[in-house]
Amino acid sequence: MSKRAIVIGAGITGLTLGWALQRAGRPVRVLEKSAQAGGAIRTIRRDGYLVEAGPNSLLVNSVVLENFFRGLGLGPQMLKPEEAARNRYILKKGEFVAAPMGPGELLSTPLISGGAKWRLLGEFFAQKPEGLREESLASFVERHFGPEILDYVVNPFVGGIYAGDPWKLSAQHAFPMLAEAENECGSVIRGMIKKRKAKRAAGNTFKSYSLSFKDGLQALPDALAAKLGDTLTLSASVESIEQTASGWSVRWQDGDGNTHTETAADLYLTTPSHALDQLTLPCKVSETLTPLAAIEYPPVASVALGYDRKNISHPLDGFGGLIPELEDRDALGVLFSSSLFAGRAPEGKALLTVFIGGARQPELAQTAEEDIRAIAVREVNHLLGASGEPEFVEGTTWPQAIPQYNVGYGDFLEAINEAEKEFPGLHLLGNYRGGISLGQCILNAANTIEPLG
Repeated sequence: MSKRAIVIGAGITGLTLGWALQRAGRPVRVLEKSAQAGGAIRTIRRDGYLVEAGPNSLLVNSVVLENFFRGLGLGPQMLKPEEAARNRYILKKGEFVAAPMGPGELLSTPLISGGAKWRLLGEFFAQKPEGLREESLASFVERHFGPEILDYVVNPFVGGIYAGDPWKLSAQHAFPMLAEAENECGSVIRGMIKKRKAKRAAGNTFKSYSLSFKDGLQALPDALAAKLGDTLTLSASVESIEQTASGWSVRWQDGDGNTHTETAADLYLTTPSHALDQLTLPCKVSETLTPLAAIEYPPVASVALGYDRKNISHPLDGFGGLIPELEDRDALGVLFSSSLFAGRAPEGKALLTVFIGGARQPELAQTAEEDIRAIAVREVNHLLGASGEPEFVEGTTWPQAIPQYNVGYGDFLEAINEAEKEFPGLHLLGNYRGGISLGQCILNAANTIEPLG
């Protein structure tokens, strides 16, 4: 008889886990406290605009992910970026400059000086120092490439991905490919070249790309929820979790106030790490997981603004623009949403998404809603030449947005491993472990049950 499993949390990790367990023939119950599955993935449709309140796209870096989406019936919905979205911008001295998209462009970009470019070339001959311990991403980048690459390439990039601080993020944990390249070759550049050659030699020529769906990213959790059917219970309030001789017993209340108790051999907790202490777990389990409450999740506000296209002077010929901390602006970046994917704005209109706060300026994302919107409008007016007030505004604030893999993150991994070892059948998954991207969360969850292929 197949072992029963209970999954708590129906974000992308919990939904994927439930579906993978179901495909493996295992009885499963997925419990979600909110009335909608998908966690931070949330698509809003209003007045002809399509807005992503959470993630705006997902990175597809393997045919395995492509097949995963097609297996859910999402093949006809899959939407690649518009041709114009190939360009990306970084702010320098108040103007958006085209970001370098390859080694050749990095050597010709006006974002960094000639001296910084020579320093970049010299990295090819770098050697790893002996006795080096875990270090911040900023320290790692300065050591290899110098301060200009840190300030005008890495800093805005980190703001766009993690909404994080490169002086706090761990190079080894937040960007393990960089550390692996150094460990193998001393030089990051030589390590990356070697990795690329090995990939090609293995016949892997897949080219990564950003993806959404015609109906927005919410099409993904909706498709997974449909696959799960009655095994997914929304508006479920978990009242207690107990460890038993045969596994785990979970008592929960449904949206109608009815109480249920189910037992399972395996319990998967897929809530954010900061929400684990809200679960009524056995005391010993809670004590073991207590350190995870210290994982930083800075607040981020996302503000979508709709304009008449003619009222924006910038060509909007790109993915969007990232803003280095040195530029002293009140936004992390601006996404050119209607240039990125088709169908995001009515004809003749433009949709922009401004990101505010993060580890850089958390206080800005914690102000009143009208103040956050005023910041977004002011930034767009200044940076993109928008005139007048937007005709459409839709804002969402995430008080605890993205887990930060900061220096010392290894201690959290040790706590997770200790808990799973000490309490058989307990599993912890989510974007605070193994990668923050949607694609990585999908792979981590699915591969826990059975490798995707």
